Amino acid sequence: HAIHCIFKRLSVSSIQNPQFGMCCLQGQVSLPPFPQWPPKLQQAYIDRTFISKIQQYNSALAFTSIGVNIEDRALQDFGPNTFHIHGSLHHLMGSLIPPDGVQPSYAQLYIYNDSDEATNIRATRPRNEGLDRCILGDLHDMLYRNHFYAPLYKQAYQVI
Repeated sequence: HAIHCIFKRLSVSSIQNPQFGMCCLQGQVSLPPFPQWPPKLQQAYIDRTFISKIQQYNSALAFTSIGVNIEDRALQDFGPNTFHIHGSLHHLMGSLIPPDGVQPSYAQLYIYNDSDEATNIRATRPRNEGLDRCILGDLHDMLYRNHFYAPLYKQAYQVI
C-alpha cells in the first residue's frame, strides 16, 4: 500500500479503510511486493552500528560521485544534514580505468575479480574510517551480484 496523508483520502472512504484517487486508479492497480532483500543486507539492516553509518556505507559503495558547493547559510547546528541544490544536479563519473598511480574509486572498483582488493581500497580511505571491512566486502559482493551496472562495468573493462 502506498503511504498517503490520511486527509487526502477520497471523501467516500473512511479513516479505517482509506482509498486514494491521485494514484493507483483508486486501488485498482496492485503492485507486486518487493523482492526479498539479500540475507546479508537484512542482517546488516538490524545492526545499530551499520544503521548509524549507513550514509557512509552508501557513499563508499557508490558508482558515481556528486560535486557540490556548500553555502554556509545552508549549514545548521540542528536537524538533519541538508544542502540546497540550485539548477541541475550532475553525477560525476570518471574513466573506467584510473590514471597511472591513482587508486580506483567509485565504479572502477567493480571491475576487480577479487572483492577483497576493492574492499581494502575502500577501507583505507580516510572518509571510510570506522566502517566494518566484512560489511563493506559483503555489500560489494551483493551489489556485484544484484546491481544492473556492476557486470556491465566489468564487461566493458574486459573488452578494453
